[in-house]
Amino acid sequence: MNGNCSDMTGQWDGTFSYPDVPEAGPITPFIATICDAGGILKGSVLEPHEFDSSTAHATVLGQRIGRSVHFTKTYHGAGELYAETVLYFGALSEDGEYVSGEWQIEHWRGPFEMTREMSGVEGIEAEAKAEAPA
Repeated sequence: MNGNCSDMTGQWDGTFSYPDVPEAGPITPFIATICDAGGILKGSVLEPHEFDSSTAHATVLGQRIGRSVHFTKTYHGAGELYAETVLYFGALSEDGEYVSGEWQIEHWRGPFEMTREMSGVEGIEAEAKAEAPA
């Protein structure tokens, strides 16, 4: 568990989904790297480009107030189809390891979720616990 549950600094594995309509895209995985400086969120996102085999890069800028999280995702160099900024609104879990909510762009919206990646000592301890005989 994260020592400071309200601090979102770290790497997050996530997915976002589209509405259930024929012209919508697939469930898309992403990796977000976030720096949380007293509730001010800055970072970056990498995800598969929906229209070719490259990776789409974006920056994140937002705010965390308690467990309420909101941020914008702005793509860079991904082409005209990625020109709009995406708004994200979510809630951080009580243990600070999971965020879920909704994204919105123009008339489109859908769910997203992301889970903090374990690293360093936390990850080693969790792996040891999982591998320990019952």
